[in-house]
Amino acid sequence: MRIVAIYIDEHDYMFNAPQTINFGGRYLYSFEDTDKGLNVSRAENSQFIEGFFQLTNCDTVLTNISAIVGQNGSGKSTILDIIRSVFINSIFALPQCKKLILCERINDHKPTLLINDFGEVHFTNSDEKLQLENTSQKLTSIYYSPHFDYKYNRNFDDYDKFDISFDKILEQDLSEIFETSSSENGLPYSPNQELLFRNSIRQIEFLSSELVKEKEIFKDLFQLPEHDDPLIEFRGYNENEKDWNTPYTFRTFINGIKEKTKKELDDWHKVRDTKKLDQIEVHKYLLKRHVVKFTIILIHRIFERSNNFLHEGDIISDELKKEFEEQDAISSLLLLIKTISISGKKVFSYAVADQLFRKLYELIDNVSNENEITQFSLRMKKEDAVELLVLQKNFISDLNRYYYLLRNDKEDAVYQEYHKVDGFIFYQPFSKNLSSGEHAILNLFSRLYSFIDINLKKIKYRELKDHFVLLLDEADLSFHPSWKKKYVMALLSTIPYFFDELEDKPSVQIIFTTHDPLTLSDIPNSNVVYLNSNKENQETSVLGIDDADRPQKTFGANISDLLADSFFIEDSLIGDFAKEQITNTIDWLKRKADKDNYQFYKSLISLIDEPIVKRKLFEMYDHKMGTKIEKVFIEEEIRKLQNRLDKLN
Repeated sequence: MRIVAIYIDEHDYMFNAPQTINFGGRYLYSFEDTDKGLNVSRAENSQFIEGFFQLTNCDTVLTNISAIVGQNGSGKSTILDIIRSVFINSIFALPQCKKLILCERINDHKPTLLINDFGEVHFTNSDEKLQLENTSQKLTSIYYSPHFDYKYNRNFDDYDKFDISFDKILEQDLSEIFETSSSENGLPYSPNQELLFRNSIRQIEFLSSELVKEKEIFKDLFQLPEHDDPLIEFRGYNENEKDWNTPYTFRTFINGIKEKTKKELDDWHKVRDTKKLDQIEVHKYLLKRHVVKFTIILIHRIFERSNNFLHEGDIISDELKKEFEEQDAISSLLLLIKTISISGKKVFSYAVADQLFRKLYELIDNVSNENEITQFSLRMKKEDAVELLVLQKNFISDLNRYYYLLRNDKEDAVYQEYHKVDGFIFYQPFSKNLSSGEHAILNLFSRLYSFIDINLKKIKYRELKDHFVLLLDEADLSFHPSWKKKYVMALLSTIPYFFDELEDKPSVQIIFTTHDPLTLSDIPNSNVVYLNSNKENQETSVLGIDDADRPQKTFGANISDLLADSFFIEDSLIGDFAKEQITNTIDWLKRKADKDNYQFYKSLISLIDEPIVKRKLFEMYDHKMGTKIEKVFIEEEIRKLQNRLDKLN
């Protein structure tokens, strides 16, 4: 199955005339609205190659990939919305247009109607009527967008269950945070930390999946750093907190643990020499102490929040003081957590803390490879990483919740954010920090994988479809140019594997919007939908396959041709600032008598990196100023060419 064409008769704000959109199947379709109904005809698509986009050995077939391009505001996302609206079971989720969406069956290429608002539809090629075949029950769309723009789409935000856009994922995560916390008398966990936690889990699940670790479908696509298992990092806050609000009776113990930890860290070389420790054991020793250090700093930060009750801390008995003095840093920390109370109320849950540190120390003790541990990080299996992050979440929630329970001014809502602390255990996808573009590509794949895994693979009574239409709305927006070149290749070589995890192997189609010519150069021209915006009347039209204004070059085309044609860049292929400076220079060169600022214009011409423009402007400069700069420029070009020739020889 594949969606091959859309016919739109009217639209509230985008089209004021009928429009035909072809996505590049075996046939290209045309439509004629008559008194007797809608006539549909088709012609062979000379650019179509069966199986052209099938790069994997999966049972899941990738039937087509198409691109939608146009200026900002031309309606690229609206076309995606028109497709999405077919699968939304709500009277409110209706983009304001009269439409027909046509599909092709893969086996016999027979056209079938996905939706029809035009009455009778006559297929002129065979003199038969096209009928709705309840196709919408067999296929659905999955929508992804990386944008976070606070934009509420009234047509879809409450109805599309197959929406994995950043806006929707964020809304769902925040909703789950609210629902979880509503029964706990206040938000127990920093929203920022909670969102980071949830996104980390998605990334861990994807990078630890069989697809990545065994089939290696993602590993080498973008030259991301090597990774085997999830990397957990441990980071602390500023340890020099002032004792302004910490209960006086607790200060001695908090500072005592800090001093013990510092001494144990300072003495690591003595321990190594005495016990003949190897590098792995040294890192184990140091990491355990850093965990204690970061935890006590965390607790200290909790105590230092503005308050009016912390002076009421209960005094620890002399017996406990003695026990505290005799123990090492970690035992002292657990003793403090176990015994500390305010006004007779236990501050922390010892069971929660004990569970976290037992698990963490167990993971540290089990390390046998020096590449798995440093004094600030630890590699572990997916299950252990997820469990550890969950245990930390429980621990931090416990710390934050105690603060709420003991406050006298609970009506003050400001505390909910201001008085929260984040954790000290962080998931790091790779050994180095990722750029925003690297995070973008990882989020795209991890969110799609998570959605399929949870909603389509694991739910027992799910509704599986025969065909999925993956709608990607500028998903390549923040990619580096070298990655944009790989974008289409990455989609073709990975997406089928995601859906191949399902019991019944579906077919998949990809339709994406883009602004980037590097991305477009991987798409045959008949698979590109061009939207042309009229600046005067602010209306959009779709450029048909035979339209004189339609660009004719995409697949493997020159980047300059793609920029000039496909993305409707008018007048020039350079930035407006550079264009204005060059225009001003030409105007100055034409004024024979005006020789002021000659040095400025000489320097400006030297900046230009386009050799033909640069040589011509120097020629004009020499003619005006009586110099021979063009000769020097040409000699320099000859020298560079000679050097290149020498290297080739």
